[in-house]
Amino acid sequence: MKSRAAAPSFGRRRQVTAAQLLGYESPLDRALGAFFAPVNGTARVAGGSIDLDVVETPEAYVVKAEVPGVAKDKIEVKVEDRDVTIAVEYRQEIEANGKALWRERSFGKASRAIRLPEAVDANAAQAKHVDGVLQLTLPKIAKANAKQITIQ
Repeated sequence: MKSRAAAPSFGRRRQVTAAQLLGYESPLDRALGAFFAPVNGTARVAGGSIDLDVVETPEAYVVKAEVPGVAKDKIEVKVEDRDVTIAVEYRQEIEANGKALWRERSFGKASRAIRLPEAVDANAAQAKHVDGVLQLTLPKIAKANAKQITIQ
């Protein structure tokens, strides 16, 4: 759940703390994140916020990212091995007739990087953008079966 200021800003800029700018993590978060990274993935956010869900199926990982108001040509997705990066650009709308009295929507660039538990096939990856939700289907790479070799 995102928090909002109790009173409207009416054109004033929202104050941002240094911790928000630097993406502060507590020492405990860092320690646990490093420990559990191979198991449950890790995430890094730069700029704004991209909320997402990751679901594992037997064949693939499905990533659903909330990108409301972002055109598909302003979304960039990179997949390499276990790493997935989503970058977007939120555009500020300029009012032609009037002046903004209240602004809560963010604008600018945002990115999110996650590490999946295992590698995926980037060449078979698929992406859909419907109703402000980006859905990535990232097929797992088939594991090679071990074979007993007879020595002659």
